[in-house]
Amino acid sequence: MLIAICLILLIYLYFIFWILSGIKKSSNFSVNQSDQVYTSFSVIIAAHNEESFIRDTLDDLAKQDYPTDKFQVIVVLDRCTDGTVEIARKMSEHHQNIDLIEIDEAKEGISPKKYALQKGIEKAKYDSLVLMDADCRTQSEYLKTISAYFQAGVEVLLNIPKFPPAKNLIYPYLLPERLITWGIGVAGIGHKKPFLAFGTTWAYSKKIFDKAGGFEKFSESLSGDDDLLIYHMGKLRPGMAVCLNPAGWGLTRTPAKLRDFFIQRRRHHSAGKFYAPQVKAGYAVYHLANLSLWILPIFYLPAIIALLVKFLSDYFVLQHTAILFREKIKPLNFIVFEIGYLLHHILIAPMGFFGKIKWR
Repeated sequence: MLIAICLILLIYLYFIFWILSGIKKSSNFSVNQSDQVYTSFSVIIAAHNEESFIRDTLDDLAKQDYPTDKFQVIVVLDRCTDGTVEIARKMSEHHQNIDLIEIDEAKEGISPKKYALQKGIEKAKYDSLVLMDADCRTQSEYLKTISAYFQAGVEVLLNIPKFPPAKNLIYPYLLPERLITWGIGVAGIGHKKPFLAFGTTWAYSKKIFDKAGGFEKFSESLSGDDDLLIYHMGKLRPGMAVCLNPAGWGLTRTPAKLRDFFIQRRRHHSAGKFYAPQVKAGYAVYHLANLSLWILPIFYLPAIIALLVKFLSDYFVLQHTAILFREKIKPLNFIVFEIGYLLHHILIAPMGFFGKIKWR
């Protein structure tokens, strides 16, 4: 039993080392932020019933510290039944670099969001693409920061979707859960084996998108326009980096209700059906090791030492990622995370593989 416990702990610690070493490799990439050479961007936003957010998102882009003739904004209005279309039209009347595409119905065989993004990419004037959600807020130097990475030879840029603090039951868990997720995404880039991206805000070249096959290989997956795509892009070995400058990060909304969180996470996990076998295996081994370290002390009390080592390693990773992503972790966050992360991947994650998945 003791040998089995040590083996499981070593497997878990290997993943911890993989995350930390990958983050270190990603952090070594540097760019010249003072470079005044401007990349020409096509910013693509897929919007489905986003009347509460689309105005602020477009207003932030209109206020960019960036030449307006160096970027276009393409808003793909995807089957909107609220006031999103009217708001977007008014914004486009006042800003010549905002273009609109209206979609009346979904196309069979491809998920609605992927179809909307595909239509936007087809209309893009420039090879460098910035993809962002319709509720993504940005700072005035957002495009300038991303441009610096592209000027340094980056073709795929992972970005960080921050979210504001919220006084609800979800936030104490959401913060450390996102820190771990961001850390894993950054580590994948550092090891040149990306499999996790954040569609709220990221960027890539149209050339790499086309060479990777676009969304064709996973067109039916409701989610995965980021994770699955970056995996296929990574196999081409393009110039990849992570934006670690807060000026280039996006700000998204925090799920207001537990139901919203559940639907969002279930949709994200549904993309797992399309992951490559090695990615599925990695996730399975990681979460089985985590589960085992929780369960073993029930049958063999000395295994609690291994559980404590796991807690310490988790805490170290959370503190490390909190510094990297400019956050603060409190003891309550850590306690809620350890319990919540276990329940999340026992109860919610498997449900992404069964039944009909909803967008919202």
